[in-house]
Amino acid sequence: GECASRSGCLSRAATALGSSLHFPPSATLSFLLQDTYANPHLRSWNRVHLPYCSQDLWTGQRTVRSRETFDYYFSGHLIVDAVLTHLERHSDLGAARRIILTGESAGGIGVWPHLDWLAQRYPRATVVGAPIAGFYFYAHPYTGPGHTASHLADFREAAWPGHYALWQSFVDESCAAAFPTAPWRCLLSNSSWPYVSSRAFVSEALSDKVVLTAHDWVPASQDPDWSPHVLRYLSQWQVNMSAALAPLMDPASPHGVFNPACFLHTGFSAHAPLIANHSYLEAFGEWYFRGTPVKLQDRCGLLCNPTCAHSGSHPA
Repeated sequence: GECASRSGCLSRAATALGSSLHFPPSATLSFLLQDTYANPHLRSWNRVHLPYCSQDLWTGQRTVRSRETFDYYFSGHLIVDAVLTHLERHSDLGAARRIILTGESAGGIGVWPHLDWLAQRYPRATVVGAPIAGFYFYAHPYTGPGHTASHLADFREAAWPGHYALWQSFVDESCAAAFPTAPWRCLLSNSSWPYVSSRAFVSEALSDKVVLTAHDWVPASQDPDWSPHVLRYLSQWQVNMSAALAPLMDPASPHGVFNPACFLHTGFSAHAPLIANHSYLEAFGEWYFRGTPVKLQDRCGLLCNPTCAHSGSHPA
């Protein structure tokens, strides 16, 4: 999530999403575990987990609270920079030869502006990204019967200049150079990825649950018995996601893709969903460790993957 209004930020301020003061003392890190099954490829690697509390998609560069920022800091990028500086002083991070930057949801969005920046910071390392539920485009909300409203930040195109200014966002340098009068476009990967040189493995649902219900006004109360109006919207949204990912699906693209026809957000695991009998972790391992081109995308219709939590298919 993210906040771009006084009320939105206030609702998170006293939670772990708004301050490290509220972080739990410990956490289970799922795919970062030293577990042969859940994390077969990376279990012996050094791992660093950064909890998210800056509400700026990891892009903020604010160092002073003010009325303009609702008396909050937005310092996501500066947090990343500070953690890396600490690790450089107290570990052998500077000698790393392989670095994988991953994140979920807001963390997945935050992968994109940091990839080439990270590669420049550690030129001896091969840096790749593995964003989960972080491949976004501008919102074009559902306005049919029963529509709701955004309960996260407004993701329509007109809102992004304001988000960029509020957070004083850090974005990919090459993308910003390509849009000198509109660097805010680089906050979302649908605009920024062509300018990012580092490779990435994208795990993204064809029907992203949180984007659809929290940003695109789809009524979650209908799940899974969608009305015909909502089904038509979901079908078009899936077409848009397929179109956005089409360049990455190109065999000539170095990027990997895992794109199931599911209604989920970050719910990717070692068990499900599966495409061609591969989980996203197995697919990532094939792409990263074996150099296999991985372009896994369901083409069975709408919400049709039987390994998803919602396995009932709908006409596309």
